[in-house]
Amino acid sequence: MQSLLEKNRKFWTHDRSITALLIYLMMSLFLWMTFSGNNWIEFLIRDIIFNLIVLSGIFAVLTRWKQQLFFISLGILALSVRIFSQAFTVLWLDVFTSLSAIAFFSILVYLVTHHVFKAGPVNFYRVQAAIVIYILLGIIWAILYELIYRINPAGFDFNNRSALTDHSFSQFLYFSFVTLSTLGYGDIVPVASTAKSMVIFQGMFGMLYPAVMIARLVSMEVDHRRSHIK
Repeated sequence: MQSLLEKNRKFWTHDRSITALLIYLMMSLFLWMTFSGNNWIEFLIRDIIFNLIVLSGIFAVLTRWKQQLFFISLGILALSVRIFSQAFTVLWLDVFTSLSAIAFFSILVYLVTHHVFKAGPVNFYRVQAAIVIYILLGIIWAILYELIYRINPAGFDFNNRSALTDHSFSQFLYFSFVTLSTLGYGDIVPVASTAKSMVIFQGMFGMLYPAVMIARLVSMEVDHRRSHIK
């Protein structure tokens, strides 16, 4: 057991863990869109597998056993409620599961951001980490859009209503990345003021993130080279 935990820690503290995470994210996005409409397959991809990865990363980074136990317990609780919500449609369960998913993804963003801005030269892994953050934030916004829809079904206008199911997370995932990349096809339109505000904020972030991140990485590389020249 100790050997397995040590291998887990070494993997997540090494830059190659970012490559594995990026590959998994790209596969997850494809599977989410491919299996949209099959709620249990979406559930397996979205919750169980990814929560295990997030918990593994947290377990590797957090050294105190109380912190580890807290996050593991939180993950098990969130997963249990999510399983229960698959069988019973209750609003507060949807809200809780959405908020817990946002919390886990946000923690993962924090862990990956640590990889991006840690000391050392700017290598290919850091660029991959920046892409991972971009994808994770797109997923977080998709969860927020889905949450808004659960609370207020009139918050979005869908031109193709027949494609929308009660658990169509893939629809909001598509809308999130269309907004994040500022494409704006217009097939899904925010109507509620909360939805409009989130779309505006995401669109601004989508334009500013690449410029700010590239500038920061270049600055870090310049500072690293200057420090080694001296």
